Amino acid sequence: MKQEYFFRAWRAVRGSDAWLGKVCLLALVSLIPIFGPVVVSGYLLGWARDAAWGMDNPMPKHIFGNEDGSLYRRGFFALVIGLATAVAVFAGIFVLMFLFGLAAGTFAALFDSSHYTGLLVFPALFGSFGVFAMGVVAVFAVQFFVWVALMRMSIYDTLSSGFQFGHVWCMIRRDPAGLLRIFFCGLLAVLVVGAVMSVVWFVVLFLGMIVAMGVSGLADYSGISALGLGGVAVMGLIAALLFALAVAYASVVCGVMVQALVYRSLGYWTAQFDVARWGSQNDPLPPLCSQQAGGYGI
Repeated sequence: MKQEYFFRAWRAVRGSDAWLGKVCLLALVSLIPIFGPVVVSGYLLGWARDAAWGMDNPMPKHIFGNEDGSLYRRGFFALVIGLATAVAVFAGIFVLMFLFGLAAGTFAALFDSSHYTGLLVFPALFGSFGVFAMGVVAVFAVQFFVWVALMRMSIYDTLSSGFQFGHVWCMIRRDPAGLLRIFFCGLLAVLVVGAVMSVVWFVVLFLGMIVAMGVSGLADYSGISALGLGGVAVMGLIAALLFALAVAYASVVCGVMVQALVYRSLGYWTAQFDVARWGSQNDPLPPLCSQQAGGYGI
């Protein structure tokens, strides 16, 4: 059975009542420092958890409904997992950079002669390529870990279940291709949104330049007073500011939409592990469902 995770998530969003209004409201809520991301993550992860349980339900009607009593706790746990992972990643990068710099310094000290200066180029290039390759691998590893950790936390409603590295790795190892498909679908969505927004900004700036040149030319040939020209400039500035805010908000809406699709996709991906047969968070996972494993859809 093919797992069309992203397409199923898109259909689930589109099948929800007033889905666009909910996404726009989530985008507004997300702008509130700390509280906003907690609510958005708690809401979307709760919906993803429903998918993991095999429920083909639409988006919950009320963002602040907190029907299961875990909305804020779930969102706060998601924030903790994300922060802890970010700290671990930055610490790892710092250690790698320190070790690489130490090795380069040691090599330079051993060959501190102009005759061997050219030899420094090869280890530097090799080291840079190695750091880059490890960085690419780390991006996928960290992202996959965070996703699976969030799903486990949402299902068990405990923070500790999100840091069970053995269980998380077991789930990733069983179906990394599914997570990779979700990753690239989410990345493609982000790139498309970014490209569209870039075109919009370019068009607006281009039109703004034309209008500004037109106003300047009109002032030169029609004798508009400086006060009148200043009023036009102020009105243009206000209009540009309002439009910039609208475009920025539209970007946030698109970001929340992608987040909803990714989380719901993760719920569908987790469903293949037969969540109904899970015991406590310390119990081993049941065998992978043969009916749903090995799909190649997105």
